Amino acid sequence: MKLQTLVLSTAVAAVLTSSAAFAAEKVTGKAVGIVKGVMEVAGISRNQDNAATIDPAFAKTSRPCPPFCIQPTAPFAPAAVETVTELDVIHAARDAANGDTSALVVDARTPGWVKKGTIPHAVNVPFTKLNSKALAKDPMAVVDILTGTFGVKDLDGVLDYNNAKTLYLFCNGSWCGQSPASIRALLTMGYPENKIKYYRGGMNAWKSLGLTTK
Repeated sequence: MKLQTLVLSTAVAAVLTSSAAFAAEKVTGKAVGIVKGVMEVAGISRNQDNAATIDPAFAKTSRPCPPFCIQPTAPFAPAAVETVTELDVIHAARDAANGDTSALVVDARTPGWVKKGTIPHAVNVPFTKLNSKALAKDPMAVVDILTGTFGVKDLDGVLDYNNAKTLYLFCNGSWCGQSPASIRALLTMGYPENKIKYYRGGMNAWKSLGLTTK
């Protein structure tokens, strides 16, 4: 009886030890870097829980199209607007955080979405204030955004883009048309093509990589 109890106790202890080890591994797991050897940039890192899953707000696969249609890789052709990746946006956010005033990460979504989380160091300029409808309704309000936030100068009615910031615009993802609407308005206003960057993956891709939000 004593031997049977000892064997049972040993088996229980082994199971408990194994469970504890599994739980610890599940919580910590293997390191999740941004790239090899880089764990954090300007407060941006990746979720270290190897079992983490995407935010439910971005789990839908079949939003109605229109309006949620898949955006092309280069939706602004022939305008030479570059489509960029997460690493480009991270570097732009890092530069902005370090005081570089020549670049700006712009969240083109509406405030309700922004409250759910956005990219660190980004500023919110809702597409509703920067699109073709806004431009037709109140062009001076759009000019105020360009001069007040984007570094453009208004020289007696002539817009000077020499010191305009390089903008990295994003919205909810490759199915979202909000940042493309803002980019088209900027192009209409004469904003330099080489100073506009389109982060097509948006928050859907950002969230899928477990990157920091604020």
